[in-house]
Amino acid sequence: MNQVVSIYEAKTNLSKLVKKAQSGQTIYVGAYGKPQAMLVSVPSKKPIPIGIWALKRIPNAYKDEDIINPDQDIISDFNESLDRL
Repeated sequence: MNQVVSIYEAKTNLSKLVKKAQSGQTIYVGAYGKPQAMLVSVPSKKPIPIGIWALKRIPNAYKDEDIINPDQDIISDFNESLDRL
């Protein structure tokens, strides 16, 4: 196990210890040589693109007419189904 940093030393040198933790080191903080807490870096999270919203981030992924105008194939199929009635 790594050396345990005293609580007083951790308070005094917190910014230095945080930089060490960001570099991947695990810092143990405690009293009388016994660890009571750990200082570690936070794992980075990447957003998970889901469905159509994944493409919303890509500029010009959709044209305005693709989103606003109705689909002519669906309209013609609908009208044909009405004619059959």
